[in-house]
Amino acid sequence: MQRRTSLRSGFTLIELIVVIAIIALLATFLAPELEKTLERAKSVACMGNLRSIGASVNTYVIENDQTFPFVEPNPNDPVYTGEDEAKPMLAELEPYGVTAKVLKCPEDNTYIKTTGSSYQWVPMIDGESKINPQIYGRRGARRVNPARMRLCIDFEAVHFNRCNRLYADGHAVATLK
Repeated sequence: MQRRTSLRSGFTLIELIVVIAIIALLATFLAPELEKTLERAKSVACMGNLRSIGASVNTYVIENDQTFPFVEPNPNDPVYTGEDEAKPMLAELEPYGVTAKVLKCPEDNTYIKTTGSSYQWVPMIDGESKINPQIYGRRGARRVNPARMRLCIDFEAVHFNRCNRLYADGHAVATLK
């Protein structure tokens, strides 16, 4: 009696199901890490946007007698409308390299629709001197270190429970909200 030997090629159904199950299990473990990586990339892009704004502001300051741009903190807020000659951030900083893309945080889908920027300008520094910035309060004027004076913040979007902020000396940091 002769034995039939046949060489099969390919996988059996059981082997195929096991391989698919292993791939699905690995994908389940990797999905949260992939999501965190994407969030981190968006946070880094937001920080890069703020640094670009900072570089543009510093160029503006150099070319405009050491004063900050006069920017509307929120063009749609009635508190800020009027005859103050302040402009939206894009209109004021576009000649210095700021684009509409730079003004949008990758995580922001709401605030930019109403203001034209994901970043809110801090109104108290409008027109103040960079060399001798002063903040006016109950005790009168006091000197402020540019490394501690915020220019704008990522108003809506929070990255890992942190808010990205740009300071007058051009550096950007993520701080707890």
